[in-house]
Parts: sequence; structure tokens; C-alpha cells
Amino acid sequence: MTMMAYSRGSKTRLHFLTGAIALASLVIVFVFSSSIGSFTRGIVANVVAPRAKADEYSALSKNALIARLSDADADLKRIRYQALLYSLLADENASLRDSAGAVATPYGVTARVIARPPRTNYDTLLIDVGKSGGINENDVAIYQGVVLGRISAVDSSSATVTLFSSSGVSHDVILGDPRAVAVAKGLGGGAFEVSVPQGVKVALGDSVRFPATESLVAGVVQSISAEVRDVSQTIRFTIPFSFSELDFIRIIPTR
Repeated sequence: MTMMAYSRGSKTRLHFLTGAIALASLVIVFVFSSSIGSFTRGIVANVVAPRAKADEYSALSKNALIARLSDADADLKRIRYQALLYSLLADENASLRDSAGAVATPYGVTARVIARPPRTNYDTLLIDVGKSGGINENDVAIYQGVVLGRISAVDSSSATVTLFSSSGVSHDVILGDPRAVAVAKGLGGGAFEVSVPQGVKVALGDSVRFPATESLVAGVVQSISAEVRDVSQTIRFTIPFSFSELDFIRIIPTR
């Protein structure tokens, strides 16, 4: 009888001890899991990821590394250059409007860009306003004083903007000194090409404007090429920002 009571007591203490150990284990896991997780993530972020990146670059040749560095440096210079040009362009626009007593561009309709290249066909934008918001085909799209393109398709709640820089699209522009009116052709990717006589002075960074309203800009001159024997010079200009910056644009009605 005494032996049976002792056995039952031992089992009870064993069950209690097992439960206590399990509970203590849960507490330890709960307390230290976040620290362990942070520690593990720290190892991945600070040791594994940089090593993987290093392995990626170690597989490249010296010439390939130099080419990558050169491309990155060129991109950085281009971004800084465009930011400077854009600031100068805004000041120039304000000065021109004041001196000429120009009327400000109509406010129009503000639309959010819900898709842009490369998600859309290149040099097209999809906006979240359509006929119900007063948008119609051929309305003009602008961004910060720069003309982008026209509404090419519209339904009740959305519309497509085809940019003037689309390949094959042509439109008149004004540039140079003395002012010359010429036909610019879209090259795609926000770039244009136009030819003017060599007697027209054009410099890098000059603004190219639309004849209808010179307060609106078509782009900024990026390159000039001409041969001495040629009577004309080829000008390439681009919009002074990237497509990724186009979050909200204005639609100016033409009716």
C-alpha cells in the first residue's frame, strides 16, 4: 500500500516537473524569439547579402566593372543636370510670363497617373479620369509647365495619353535665336529630333517651346550635330524629367 502511494506521488511530481519544463521552454522562446529573429536578420543583412553582392561583382571582368561604374556616374550626372535645367526652366518661364504679360495656363483637370512606361506601351500614360471627369479626346496633358501629349483614347473613368515624344509623332516647335519654327519628330523615351538652319543659334540647355503658347515647354536641348558643309543642324531635345516622376498631371480641355 505504501509502495503504491509512493509510486503515485512520484508520477504526480514527474508530471508537474514535465509541465514546468514545458512552460519554461515556452517562456524562453517567447522572450528570446524576437531577439533571435533580429539577430538572424542582422546576419543575413550584414553578412550574407553583402557577400552575395560581392560575389555578383567578383564574377565581372575589370572592363565590365569600369563600364558599370561609368554608366552609374553618367546616370548621376544626367539626373543632376536635368534637375538644374528644370529649376532654370521654371525661373525662365516665370520671367517670360511676367515680361510678356502672358495669361497663366488654364488650371484644367488634375489626374493621377495609374500606369506609365514600361507598364504601358512606351510613351503612353494611363490616367484615372475619363469622360465623367470632363476629359475628351485631343485634350492636352501637361506637367509642371511641360507639354506631354494629347488624350488619344477615353472611357467613362480613365483615359490614355499619347506623348508627343512617341515614335513617328510630329508637331511644331519654336527654338533658337532668331526664333525658328520647325517640325519636331518623336524618337520615343521622351526624346525628340528637329532640324533648323545653321544660322539659328542653339545651345545645350536651351528650352524648346510650343508655338501655340510659348509659356509651355516641349523639352530641353541635349545635343547638337552639324557638318560644316550642311545648311542645317540636327537638334535633339528631351523632356526634363523621367516618366517615374509623373504621379499627377493636368489635362487642359481643347473644347
